[in-house]
Amino acid sequence: MNQNRRGFVVIFTVLVASAVFGWIYGPSVRATSTAAEDSQSSVREFTTVLDVVQANYAEPVDVDKEVYQGAIPGMLRVLDPHSSFFDARQFALLREDQRGKYYGVGMIVAPRENHTVVMAPYVGAPAYNAGLRPGDMIVKVDEKSTDNLSTTEVADLLKGPKGTVVKIVESDTSGFRRSTRQPIAKSKRR
Repeated sequence: MNQNRRGFVVIFTVLVASAVFGWIYGPSVRATSTAAEDSQSSVREFTTVLDVVQANYAEPVDVDKEVYQGAIPGMLRVLDPHSSFFDARQFALLREDQRGKYYGVGMIVAPRENHTVVMAPYVGAPAYNAGLRPGDMIVKVDEKSTDNLSTTEVADLLKGPKGTVVKIVESDTSGFRRSTRQPIAKSKRR
């Protein structure tokens, strides 16, 4: 009889403890399921908007590009202005810049009015020695036009193995086009 009573007390204690814990922690469990439902609802809304844009936009929409270059970076900016999203190519370029193990012609370029412009050739670097100056617009690299290329793509054309030679056609601030007097050999980044 004593063992039966002890078993009854243990079962009763477990049930009471479960009820108390359920009463205390139950609301947070419900909040978690509501948060999950909110997340699912947000994803459904995003997908619906994306479907509407794909169906009604004037030009074909590259969904991967829009998500990787628009939605994800936008979300990160809202969460934290110091966070950035890098796709695989951008991440590889970042790591290359951090390690400083690429070779180029020795200048800083930047976008200006849909063109890539020399901002500053490093004094003594191959670009400087070839006559490139601030404000020069890069028109061609190795006979490849830079029209419709981003500044990053132009910079990639200017990088390569040490000693590789590159020919640049630039236009100065007056619009006069000229080729560099000599091909430029790529040297280690400073």
